[in-house]
Amino acid sequence: MLPPMHAIRLDNVSKHYTDYRATDAVSLAIEPGQFAVVLGPSGCGKTTLLRLVAGLEHPDEGRIELHGRDVTRLPPGHRELGMVFQSYALFPHLSVGENLLFGLKLRRTSRAERERRLDETARLLGLETLLARKPAQLSGGQQQRVALGRAIIGGRRTVLMDEPLSNLDAKLRHEMRRELRSLARELDMTVLYVTHDQAEALGMGDVVVVMNQGRIEQIASPEKLYEHPESLFVARFIGTPPMNLLPLESGPSLEGTDHALGFLADGEGQVLGLRPEQLEVTRPGNGIEAVVEAVEYLGADAVLSCRAGRHELSARVPGRLRPQPGESLFLGWKPHAVNLFDAASGRRLPDPPVPLTQAR
Repeated sequence: MLPPMHAIRLDNVSKHYTDYRATDAVSLAIEPGQFAVVLGPSGCGKTTLLRLVAGLEHPDEGRIELHGRDVTRLPPGHRELGMVFQSYALFPHLSVGENLLFGLKLRRTSRAERERRLDETARLLGLETLLARKPAQLSGGQQQRVALGRAIIGGRRTVLMDEPLSNLDAKLRHEMRRELRSLARELDMTVLYVTHDQAEALGMGDVVVVMNQGRIEQIASPEKLYEHPESLFVARFIGTPPMNLLPLESGPSLEGTDHALGFLADGEGQVLGLRPEQLEVTRPGNGIEAVVEAVEYLGADAVLSCRAGRHELSARVPGRLRPQPGESLFLGWKPHAVNLFDAASGRRLPDPPVPLTQAR
């Protein structure tokens, strides 16, 4: 039996401009029904990647397939994709119903079929009472629903979304994340979703694609991405506050301190990574001695900004612990908390082969 086709497949896709590569030999495979989120800082190539899949840009190298069909040189209208843009791109002079039906009319879909799909889409998105309104009469969330409705009304199996929630306030953005994720599951849609917001990426994605300078740093589930970053870039980029990254010396010990680490034979050229929530205040003499420089109280939690030697550390601790700036304490961690990276390449190293003991 033949293996199922990927919904979206990119094979060594590159897009060059005069002075830089927007995407550099990108390879990616997304399964049917997956919600895939492309995440990265501004200028990393994520929007270019989306535009290449959409056909709004054409690659200089590589191949793009949609459901097993080579679409590398096909125009957007022949790719059978739905698209939702950051600006929503609604026609201001048309009603909600007319905006939803615009694409079907261009494709000369029969009147009966248009009406059937309009009723079905409006009911699905809760737009039944808004069909006669103009976009200017809608809230941001309602406009977002119309933009999504226009993308799915034609029965598209794959939908591309370019930061569709960035214009909404924080509360509505959180609500719409849930709605979009639920709708994608209900319709069994394949979604390629671009964002710079890691809360959206980790909260919505089945798989997250982290990009940096036109290349893919890591493709993984949100849990694996957070707990086992494959590079120093991912470790720094994912998490609020980000992972603590501490250079090591031979011995091994933390660089610039006399604090020895008993679970490594030699730490030279390596970087120790610890998530802030994996550090805990422990008894004197057990763990790293650090001085508290600032405390950010967050209710259930508090984030301590500390200094150990010349290292800056962030620790997320229970909110009831309220050490004062200038206070000295000891920070320890559990064996499973350790991440090790090669300082030169920035890539993740295998976990030590022996069981780790808590830092002493």
